[in-house]
Amino acid sequence: MSTQVKRRAPAAQRTVLILDRLSTSSKPLGVSEIARDIDAPKSSVYGICETLVAAGVLHFEADGYSLGSHCLRWSAAYLNRSSLVSEFRRILAVDGRLASYTVTLSELDKDQVVYLDCRNSDKPLGFTFQVGMRLPAVYSATGKAMLSYISDEERHEILSAVLWDAPFTANSVPNHKKFDADVKVWRAQGYAVDNGEIREGMVCLGAPILNPQGLPVAGIAISMTGAEARLEIQKELGTIVRDIANVLAQRYTS
Repeated sequence: MSTQVKRRAPAAQRTVLILDRLSTSSKPLGVSEIARDIDAPKSSVYGICETLVAAGVLHFEADGYSLGSHCLRWSAAYLNRSSLVSEFRRILAVDGRLASYTVTLSELDKDQVVYLDCRNSDKPLGFTFQVGMRLPAVYSATGKAMLSYISDEERHEILSAVLWDAPFTANSVPNHKKFDADVKVWRAQGYAVDNGEIREGMVCLGAPILNPQGLPVAGIAISMTGAEARLEIQKELGTIVRDIANVLAQRYTS
């Protein structure tokens, strides 16, 4: 009985080895070092790395190659959509304090937020969140919350690509200076506010889900109508959102 030999592509195998090697390095690696470590020709390593840079999977800088943010999509697809999303749904099912509000779970992807899960309420927000939807991080509550917990240097690099002259509404934050000033407020209170920046008449409160190093892995938010969003209500609900985000962080990242 003959055994069928599976065909394998050497370039694909080397691509995996390159990504694995870079994932274990705390610094960028050059072609020569990568080629030596995975026992592959430098010409092959160079071609693969340049292809991955063009695809956004790797980032090239003076010292060599490092993993790019595109890799987060794969880890998010495996981790977030399994344990984090499940935990998010489990908490909402037993914690009724936000039962009448739209609640969302999202992650940061450069200058955008990507929605991983949504529970839309029946209230007339004039806006429906959907899984996979992308919105500008600078205008969304979870985007603001997550951006406020990364370094100033990284945040400024991310926001350098933002088209500040193309706001969603007249309420959208206008520039880096105003955003940086608001960061201090959001960190102090533990949640950020989108006051009609995504859609006029809709107010959202977002809090980051932080890993043990204090960096955001995701964020949760609630949305309500502007008529509901009295200051005392915002403070009360903001505290609840922050508390649930902290519970998610403890269960998911510890």
